[in-house]
Formats: sequence, C-alpha cells, structure tokens
Amino acid sequence: MTSTLPRPAMPTPQRVEPRSGGRLRRDQRHWLSTAAVFAAVMLTSLNLNSVLFGWTWLNPLAFTVGAVLIVMGAARSARLPGALVPAAGIVALVGALVWQYFPAQSVFGIFPGEGAAGRLTVLLNHAENTVVSQVAPVLPGTGIFMVVCAAVGLIAILTDTLATTLRMPATSGLALLAILVVPAVVRPQSVGVPGFVAAVVGFLILLGCSQWRDSQTPGASRDASGGRLARGLSIGAAALAVTILVPLAIPGFNVGLFPQGARVNLWGTATGLNPVVTLGNDLRNPTGFGRITYATNSPEALYLRAVTLEDFDGERWEPDQRYGVRLPGVEEMGTEEVRAAIDEGAVTTTRITTDTFTSPWLLAPYAPVGFSDLAGRWSWDPLNHSVIATDNGSTAQQQYVVRSAGPALTRSRLQAVGPAPEGAVDAQFLRLPDTTPGIIEQTAVQLTEDIVNPYEQALAIQSYLRGPSFTYSVDAPVEGGYDGNSLDVVARFLESKSGYCVHYAGAMAVMARVVGIPSRVAVGYAPGTPTGESVSGPDGVELTEFTVTSLDAHAWPELYFDDLGWVKFEPTPSRGVVPEYAQTAFAPGAPAPNPDNLDPGGNPLTDPGTIGTPDQVADDLPPESETAERARETSTLVLGVLLGSVLLLFVPLLLRVLRRQRRRRRFSGAAGGRAAAALAWAEVVDLATDYGHPALPVDTPRTFTARLAATTGIDGAAGSALVRLRTAYEAAQYADPTPLIAVSGTSPTPAPSRGGAPAGIRTETTPELATPDGWDDVQSIAGALRDRSSRATRIRALLLPRSLSGDARG
Repeated sequence: MTSTLPRPAMPTPQRVEPRSGGRLRRDQRHWLSTAAVFAAVMLTSLNLNSVLFGWTWLNPLAFTVGAVLIVMGAARSARLPGALVPAAGIVALVGALVWQYFPAQSVFGIFPGEGAAGRLTVLLNHAENTVVSQVAPVLPGTGIFMVVCAAVGLIAILTDTLATTLRMPATSGLALLAILVVPAVVRPQSVGVPGFVAAVVGFLILLGCSQWRDSQTPGASRDASGGRLARGLSIGAAALAVTILVPLAIPGFNVGLFPQGARVNLWGTATGLNPVVTLGNDLRNPTGFGRITYATNSPEALYLRAVTLEDFDGERWEPDQRYGVRLPGVEEMGTEEVRAAIDEGAVTTTRITTDTFTSPWLLAPYAPVGFSDLAGRWSWDPLNHSVIATDNGSTAQQQYVVRSAGPALTRSRLQAVGPAPEGAVDAQFLRLPDTTPGIIEQTAVQLTEDIVNPYEQALAIQSYLRGPSFTYSVDAPVEGGYDGNSLDVVARFLESKSGYCVHYAGAMAVMARVVGIPSRVAVGYAPGTPTGESVSGPDGVELTEFTVTSLDAHAWPELYFDDLGWVKFEPTPSRGVVPEYAQTAFAPGAPAPNPDNLDPGGNPLTDPGTIGTPDQVADDLPPESETAERARETSTLVLGVLLGSVLLLFVPLLLRVLRRQRRRRRFSGAAGGRAAAALAWAEVVDLATDYGHPALPVDTPRTFTARLAATTGIDGAAGSALVRLRTAYEAAQYADPTPLIAVSGTSPTPAPSRGGAPAGIRTETTPELATPDGWDDVQSIAGALRDRSSRATRIRALLLPRSLSGDARG
C-alpha cells in the first residue's frame, strides 16, 4: 500500500488582460526603441564627416531622421498594421525632403507640387557632378544634402522596421553597416577608431533598449542571450568578411584593410579632380584611373589646368566661382592682357579627349583664348580664366580643341618686374588669416630677407622646397595625419619636410603671400606620358600625343607679376617639369632636383623641357611577364572574392547547425529527463520558426501544437511525435520538481528531506520521451515540415533560418 502527498493543481495558462493604463504604458514602450534607433543612426552617421566637408549636413540629416522616426512611432501608437508603419515612414521622408529642398515646388510645404520633378533633376545633377568631380571630402551643396538625407532616411526606416516591427534588433546592425561602408572605402584612413566606436556605441544602445523592451512583454522569455549571441555572431562574421574581401575587390586598396588610395564612384567609372585639393587619394591609387588623351604642338611640357584656388581661409583652399562676373561663351575668350600675347605669335593648339574624366571644370592649358568642337554651354572667369559648365554639363566624353596663349617668359623679363602695385589684383590673392603659424612667416622671411625683387623671392622659396631637405611622399602625409592643405598642415609640412604636390604648392603660395606676392593654387594634371604617336590637328598642324591618369593629378602655385600676369612655378621635387625661366643653379655638392614625367617614383627626364622618345617610353613599360603576373594576381583576387562571398552565404547555416548539434549532445547527456524534454521542444519550436510558423508570445505548448498541425497538415508518425514531445515538455515544465527515488524497487519516492525522513511517497513516474533516442521524434517533425513546404521556403529555412533572429534558447 502506498500513500501520496496531494499535488498542487497545475494552473491553466491563460492570457491576462492588463488594465487600460497598463496597456497604454506597455503599448508606448516602442518609443524607447525609436529613440534608440535615432541614436544609433546618428552616431553611425558621424562617420560621414571627412566624406562631406564640415558639419553643415548634420542638422538637416538629424531633422530628416527625426521626422521619419517620429511618424513611424506615432503610427505604432495609433495601432496601424505593421506593414503600414514603414509606409508611413516613407511618406514622412518624402515630406521632410520636400520641406527642406522643394519649398517653392510644394503643396502645404510637405507634398510635391508643380515643378518638383524638374527641381529633383537639377539637384541630382548637382549631386552627380559633385561626386564624380571631387574626392573626399566633397563640398556639400544642396544636391548632396538631399541625397544624403534621402539615403540615411531610408536606412533609418529599415533599421526601425527590423529593430521594432520585426523584433530583430541585432539584424538591424546590417542596415547601420551600410552607412559605415561609404566612409570605410572613401576616406583615406577608413572609418577610424573614434568613428567605429561611435557606431558600436549606437548599436549597443539599440540592442540594450530592444532587449529591455522585449523582456517587459508578457509571456516573453527573460533569457534572450542565445538569440542575441547568434545574431551578433552572424553580423560579426559578415562584417569581418566584408572587411577582408572589399580590399580585394576594389582597386586602390593596397595597404591594410581599408587603406589609403581608396575611391568609390557611386555614379559609374567617370572620374575627376577635387577642386579643394585633396589629391592624395588619386596619387595613392597604384593603378591610376580616368585616362585623358591630349595632343599638342607646344614645344614645352604642357600642364592641363582645371581650376584655380584663391579663397584661403586658413583651413583649405577653395575656388571662388564668382558666378556674378563670369562671361558666357568660350569660342573667343581671354582678357586683353592675355590676348595681347597672340600678337607675339605664342599660340598653342591642343586637342583634348576626356574619355571618362568628368568634371564641371574644363581642362585647358593656361591661358585659353578660344575653344572649338565643345558640347554644352560654358562660361569663363576673367580673373583666372577657369571655364565651368552652366547647364549642369560636364567634360565627360568630350573631344575639343583649345587655343592658348601667353607672354614669352624669360628670366630677364621677370627680373625686371617690381612688386605688384596696390589694386593690380583682387585683395583675396594676398589675404592670409591672422592665425598664420609662426614657422610659416619665419621661414618666408628668412628665405627672402636680403631679396627685394619678387621674382628672386619666388625663386628662393621654390629652391628651398625643391632642395635636399625635402622629400616627395604620398604616404608620409597620411601617416603623419595631415593629408590636407590648411595652415596647420603647411606648418607641419615645413617641420616634417615630407609631402606631395598639395603641400608644396600650398606652402609656396602661402609664403609668397607672406612676402607680398599675389598667389593662387592651380589644380589639374602635370604633362603626362607621350604615346609616341602624332596626329593631325586643325589646319594640318602636327600634334604630339600624350596620356594622363589619376597618377598625374597635380597642384602647383601661380604667382602674379605686373604686366606679365600669372606665372607658373614648380616647387614639388620629382614631379612635373620646372619651366626654363624658373630653373636655378645648384650649390656645390647638392643633388640636382629630379624633374620627372609624372611618375611619383621617378622616370627622370634628361632635360626638363625635353619630351621622352617613343623608345624611352617603351623601355619604361612593364615586361610582358610582369603584365601576365599582374593578370594572374587579379584573377586570383576575383576568385577569392567570389569564393568568400559564397562562404559568407553559409554563415547562418553554420550557426544553425552548431546550435542543433549542441542541443543534441546535451539531449543525449540528459538521459531522457526534464532537461532533455526542454531541449527537444526548443528544437521543435526553432524548426517551426525556420519554416515560417513561429510561436506567438501568448502561445501555450498546446495552442502552438494545434496551430502548427492545422497550418502544416502534420499527421501520422510526425503528428504522434509532435504530441509526444509536447506531452513530455508539459510534464517537465509543470510536474513537481522534487527529485524522485525508487521505493520497493518500482515506485519512485521523493528524496529525503534535510531531516533525513521521506517527505512522502508518490505513485507517478517521471515522464520519459517515447523513443529510445528521443531525438528521432525531432527528426520526424523536421522531415514533415520540409516535405510540406515549398522549395523557396526550404531554401530559406536552410540558408537564412529565422530562428537565429529569435530568443530561442538551448
């Protein structure tokens, strides 16, 4: 005879409806996730600095993201269906963009009105011209503002949908990664530690707030670590793969993971120059891009100038576009001073083929006096003879002829010129900030203290910069952290005595202003490489052909001399060609400067004014074996990228298999007890989730089983296995947790209490899984779910298992 202790009645699971006030408070918890999404997006977006110049873009971006997220949060509070919440965000995004960038083409300020399509086209053209004609950091205009706000606004919608609507906050990190990709591959030194930390902090805020929100939902699991860990591993693996593979796929990545020399053109393969002089990216690209061909009858090495920079505020050189004084039409152009040179017979004819070079600034030798065969509408500036498109046009795919003229410059003519009289040029060509570092002023004064003649002063500055103390380097500026042209950068350059053309040109222009010589910086291309071909130009003139690429991007100073105009100098050693009038004698024992043909590594010319012969050019070309080796390396890189991309697709599958195997090992070690029942049931829930039948937060095991059987049609052996696993799980969850011991060989009894006596005797036995291996029931259900699903569902369950985004444990 046995006796039993009365067992407490097992409560019936039921959904408890909270009071209205509690429902309201709970329903508003999504605002915490909304705030976290805003913080994550904005913190990650801070990395756009140095892709866009300055911080003027931050306020409109914050307004756009905030408006979008507030409207999406209000839609949730109004209990709109989940599918309509992102739609509300898109409507809000359109309204925010119209409010900021289409005020004159709007209805009520937030709806597009008449003329909005035309305005959109203009803004997109402006953005395209900025992207293809500049390298980071670009000068952000209205078009760039609109594109950035629209792109980040869409990312905010996606992030909020993943984190709040779909309850997949960890996966939303992939959307944030889309913001990081741009600065990672565009900025010279990638994202950098501070920017990366800001993005990580934003992501952790999003994860923490989302986990707290989920933990407060009735019926939700308090242990979400399993799901969070799996998602974190997936995102971490994806980020690591991208970090490793992107450098292999994009030309220019030659040092480190996201090294110097990177450049991405979102509008295609067209290329251009940055008019605010950040040419380091172009020069550090090991292969070069943006091939330009020109043919000329000039007897001297020819520089192609795009724009001049006169406006210097101490932080950077910038072009002053002066739209108010520009003159339309470029068929005949040039000031009286320039055109007077035509009478001297010093006219050069040059035919330029731009190919993929795209810029609103037109390339031409200085100083142009007329263009022909040029498509589009253009205007020119009388102060600097720069030519710019006036109809959103560009230089891409143009072939035109330019005639240029200039006075015959000789040492004697330049030495005869005194200081420029007051008012001879605009004051901006002499302007310097009050904060000019002392080393710049001291160096300029020391170099010219015994010299009165402006030309001799210019030669002294040029000779100093081309002297043996300075070295040409496109890498040292990046390592030193001064890849730019501000006064602080010039000061650091004079201390380190290492840099590239931007630093040499900026230093000479600033020091010239210190001693009273008007100056500006020209941006364009140094002479390039002769092709060995000759072509026939207008009127049968024979023209010698050259090519230039991004490796030939160059900056040089131009100094003003009264009655002669603007004169080019070449202070950068190992770059370009020193004009004959600017060459100087060298001190005994000092190495002569190495004027070369645009290759940063060398290729010295025997004569600064002599163009290499075709045989010399052929000697400089890489041998066929080296070319073949480079082709093999490229093929290997491409194959590696493809292989890595394929492997990346299998990361979620691998994580899911590891979870299943871990559960099975723990199941076998549990020997059919309560833990085994919980592990088997957790795997069944994950399998159902993978095949599109997730459990609801209010589900009990019985309601979940009933719905799964009804929606999938599971029956027969699989249906019986499902019932067995559910029964074992319910027994394990709700049975008396007191350990059992055997009594009289067959009946289990509770374990002794601390006092040593049995607390009672029970007749029930511990629920056991029905099959010897137990896991066979799980496999049976998995097979049934697979057989009753479409091919697309099976593929998704295999490669993108939804259970990795849930809070499943085990």
